[in-house]
Amino acid sequence: MDGIVGLGHFCETHGPCVILATQRCKEEPQQYPHNLTVPWCESCQSIDLDQSLVSKDESTCYVTTRTPLQQDLAFLLKQAAVRSLSCEETSKEGGTMYFGDNERGHVLSHTFALQDSLARGFHRKYSILILMRDKVIHLLNCWPVLTKNIKEISSDLQSKAAEVNGVEQIQCPQRAVRQAQGSPNNPSRSLSQLTGEPAVFAHLHMWFTWLLSVESVVEKPSHAPEIPVSCSPAPLRALFRQMDREVFRKVCYCVLTGIRMEAEDPEVLQVFQQLLPNKWSLPKSGDVCKLKKIEEKWMVEWSGCLPPKLPKLQTLTEEALQNDNLPEVALQPYLTGVILHWRNVARSLSWISTPNQELFQSLGVQKFDLPLLAYWTAQCRNELKA
Repeated sequence: MDGIVGLGHFCETHGPCVILATQRCKEEPQQYPHNLTVPWCESCQSIDLDQSLVSKDESTCYVTTRTPLQQDLAFLLKQAAVRSLSCEETSKEGGTMYFGDNERGHVLSHTFALQDSLARGFHRKYSILILMRDKVIHLLNCWPVLTKNIKEISSDLQSKAAEVNGVEQIQCPQRAVRQAQGSPNNPSRSLSQLTGEPAVFAHLHMWFTWLLSVESVVEKPSHAPEIPVSCSPAPLRALFRQMDREVFRKVCYCVLTGIRMEAEDPEVLQVFQQLLPNKWSLPKSGDVCKLKKIEEKWMVEWSGCLPPKLPKLQTLTEEALQNDNLPEVALQPYLTGVILHWRNVARSLSWISTPNQELFQSLGVQKFDLPLLAYWTAQCRNELKA
């Protein structure tokens, strides 16, 4: 995972700060170029600014330093620590959250408290931060495995700190001492002192290295399925305005219900056939509807007649084409949507041998839609066989 894993701490003297950061590098760094000023007291102590902990695999180095190697990343991680420990709190006990943007980076933060008998309120606040400059989707896709493991890290630190604190309370209960003498003069203690583990930062380095090396979600280029509708509304709207309403309705009805069409200009039929999903077979036999243009006027010859109510898809198409407030940039996705809707209805019906009235009702199918669905359902069954 490309990102930085950091450990933030709320110091009673210096406020929120970063005390450890692990990142991936192509090779082990030879110097630490940035001159970022960082707080330094017993509570903020981890490793020296000119030191690093390094783990290597075949092609990558995992480097842990006091702050990130790049100054701009050090600044972003410091900002994330401030927000995590001072602003973006889920509860007093801490918790896991996401915050960020493209400018300040995307951050997964887990705040937690460690028991400390010498601290104000008898606890110290820490946070584990995972910062990424981009790829927020990748970060959120990794959320389950990342949160599971950073909670395990914090729980391990909390159990060790609780064990140390328990021994100290038995030896010298601090609550009674505070009431008698006030706050201690030197309450600052490092994380290694709180947990009783001298090598705690080396262990954190190994934990953070594992978080960066694990690939719970592998990003692969995906190709969205092709939309099975190619509708260009401009020529369709032009024909709608040129033809008599009755002529347009007959041609549209015949195309949508699978009646064979013939025309002197095949391109005109292709305009109407955009209302059908792509690659559907057109009827080659049966009743014929002929479209002609005589003296600049469109005429249609068809022995059939239109039903009293047209299929819903045709009604919606006509309403959209005559709506002047619906521009072509909006008309195209609208028509594509309604065609896909009725294609999905037909596909649902194609899986059932004998659909009943309850199914028709649940799918919003009326009696006047059946001529269209008879043709569309047969086409969908052909698609399944292909």
